[in-house]
Amino acid sequence: MGKKLFGGLVVLLIVGGAVAGGKPTDPEVLARLGATVAGKVGGALPDRSQLAGPVTTFKVGDRLPVEEQVRLRIHADKAMAGAEVEVLRGAAAGEVRLRGVVATAALQMRAAVIASETVGVEKVFNEVAVPE
Repeated sequence: MGKKLFGGLVVLLIVGGAVAGGKPTDPEVLARLGATVAGKVGGALPDRSQLAGPVTTFKVGDRLPVEEQVRLRIHADKAMAGAEVEVLRGAAAGEVRLRGVVATAALQMRAAVIASETVGVEKVFNEVAVPE
């Protein structure tokens, strides 16, 4: 990260200097410098085959675990904004356990409905608390 930042600053300074008092040969110098910086930054990065990111982790057709699907749906629901709901895997396949605290009983019920309507969920244990 530090090498990328340093390389970016170097390029920015050179481009700024070129704009401020450019010479006819500056584009050639900038092109050579850009190639040098790109080579050094690229050489400092790990091989793409060693990276595990969102694109390389999941292949087409892979599905997220059911508890992750529920968590994403709850956090994406506008009515559930600000709710602290944790979604855990149940003991058996298709089971999820909801834990946390929400402001109202309606939000507690909403979390359970979202979970139960998620593909792959067969049973929901709703342990979400509502403060009195």
